[in-house]
Amino acid sequence: MSALTWLLASILAWMAMAPRPCAGSNESNSECQGLDKKVVALINQYTELRERRRHLPEAAYDKDLRDYGGKLHSVLQSLGTELGHPPYTKKIIVGCLGEPDAIWNNGQMAPYLGIYERELRKTGREPKAKRDREYLVYHWRGGHDFMFFINEGGLIVDHGWWFAYE
Repeated sequence: MSALTWLLASILAWMAMAPRPCAGSNESNSECQGLDKKVVALINQYTELRERRRHLPEAAYDKDLRDYGGKLHSVLQSLGTELGHPPYTKKIIVGCLGEPDAIWNNGQMAPYLGIYERELRKTGREPKAKRDREYLVYHWRGGHDFMFFINEGGLIVDHGWWFAYE
């Protein structure tokens, strides 16, 4: 590897790992304006942790990112509680948290709704099947553990979790 190639590779690696402004900290982001300061702080934490997770090598372990009750898990739980219901919208969620790791329809989400439906029944609520639901999926530990927001026609109606229990 030539010195120039090594230098360019080093600069690109540094740029990829350099902190970027968080979606929630951007004062011009109108989607996040007016949100409670606690929620904005959670959004900022989430965007920082998400970036850290994206740059974590596959075999690397970081308790803040991977442990149940770790920072990323706790922040996602709190964001679900704070934003996972009306009057919040898909536009607000995506504008503040960034693009979801996946957007699934009912058919794609069906295998993962068991835990969500069980938890609803524990609270005395019955799951309501809607054909036009869209699920905004935000990964916690890769694609096997995640939190999701349920979107119906632009309105967030609930949120839930899928755990692989590994």
